[in-house]
Amino acid sequence: MKLIKKIDKCQIAFSIILVLTVFLSQSSFSIVHILALASSQKHNISHGSHITTIVKPTRVAKSHHNTNNAITRSKPTRNNNNGGSKQLSSTISNVNTTKVVILTFGDTEKSQFTTAKPILDQYGFKASFFITCSYVANDEKQTQRMNWNDILALQEDGQDIESKGMTHADLNNLSPNALDSEVGGSKQCLENHGINSPNIFAVVHGDAWNNLVVIDAISKYYGFADNGFANLMFLQCDGYGSSNGGSSKQNNCSTFDGSGTLNYANRYSIREESHNSWDESYLHNDQIIFQKFVEEVNSGINFNNKKGMVDAIPIVAYHIIDNSQDPSSTDVNLFAAEMKYLHDNGFKVIPMSDLGYDESTNFMYIRQ
Repeated sequence: MKLIKKIDKCQIAFSIILVLTVFLSQSSFSIVHILALASSQKHNISHGSHITTIVKPTRVAKSHHNTNNAITRSKPTRNNNNGGSKQLSSTISNVNTTKVVILTFGDTEKSQFTTAKPILDQYGFKASFFITCSYVANDEKQTQRMNWNDILALQEDGQDIESKGMTHADLNNLSPNALDSEVGGSKQCLENHGINSPNIFAVVHGDAWNNLVVIDAISKYYGFADNGFANLMFLQCDGYGSSNGGSSKQNNCSTFDGSGTLNYANRYSIREESHNSWDESYLHNDQIIFQKFVEEVNSGINFNNKKGMVDAIPIVAYHIIDNSQDPSSTDVNLFAAEMKYLHDNGFKVIPMSDLGYDESTNFMYIRQ
């Protein structure tokens, strides 16, 4: 009798498991969905129009690798022609592959090394740091700007080091010789100090995207330029409509259109969103700014889902990371909360050096 009862209990348990398995297989919900819903209850950050709190994220073990990033890669060997046939698959096999973000840091600020880097390290995030050579040499006390040891330590840790000129000059106002020195000289300066072949140039103020002379000077030394502003960049340069200054007719990233005019979007006018514009406009109201950040990093997902591939990528630009409330400063706890949000919500954070360019299609792509 005891044996029969045990068999009956096993049969009942097996029947319950069988019913649940059939139900889940026929339902739009899955075990993954259930776990995701349960996990979402652990976070207080809202996706709606209001935010309750911003808290500094709990530190996790320091890592040199982004284990959350499905797009894994080592820093590529770069050259100026940016050839190559390997591209990100055009088929989305996982919804998280639509959630790609690039982070940039400008002006060689010391807080990027002392404050931002430890927070990036918590999640294994790699960003692009744009260095102005004269800023390194002229900060004798080495308190405001990074020194070469700091910059080399960033590179050694897998961060992307790129150029922002020799003197932080407005390129639109330079003579041809001065322009060449500002653009080409900064590449040589970085290489002389041990930086591995910088291939991206960041234009001061992002205001030279329609200056043919400047674009020509940059293209002699670099494969890409961070140059201009928009809430998204598009790998195929096809998402800019007339409402944001572009043309709905543009369907690739060629530098010039058929008439020889500079295209609004190309590899020398990669557009980013300035975090400091939010810091200044919203007077360091971290709750509002955090919501703007959430909206920004999520803004390309629907576009990518509809297209069936990663095309739209938000690029968020930072400068100072401290609590001085300077117009160029982002508050420390806010920055920490933003990085935690990216990690907890499955975003892939890649440096700009992971971009390649296909000369045959005139598309940018993410290097594998």
